[in-house]
Amino acid sequence: MRGVITCSGIIVVIALIVMIHASITGNNIRRDEVNRSLDSAMDFAFDRMGDVYADKYFTTYDAGKRQQILTDLMEEFCVVLSERVASDGNVTVKLIDSDLDRGLFQIGVTEEYEYPFGGRTGKCYYEKTYSFN
Repeated sequence: MRGVITCSGIIVVIALIVMIHASITGNNIRRDEVNRSLDSAMDFAFDRMGDVYADKYFTTYDAGKRQQILTDLMEEFCVVLSERVASDGNVTVKLIDSDLDRGLFQIGVTEEYEYPFGGRTGKCYYEKTYSFN
């Protein structure tokens, strides 16, 4: 009887260790995935934005045209990011700040996901600022 209780205790401890390890590694893997995909998606988006800055008439665009350029750029960014992120989490992209005249573009990406055990949700946030100047 004593052996059964000891073995049961050891099995419970091992199960807890496995669950804790899976949760910690899952969080780290998702954070790395979001960071890598954000970098590659931003590189693509900024390559496209560079084409806009190459337009010599860019400074003469009115506010509506500039807003359309920014909207198109964010749509392309979201498409590339969704292609690069292959997880089952919900990804939210937020344009924090942009100044097309100075070449500043700041984006925040949040991914919400469920842990493998326990049904809890986790969240990763990554923010990046890029300047053309």
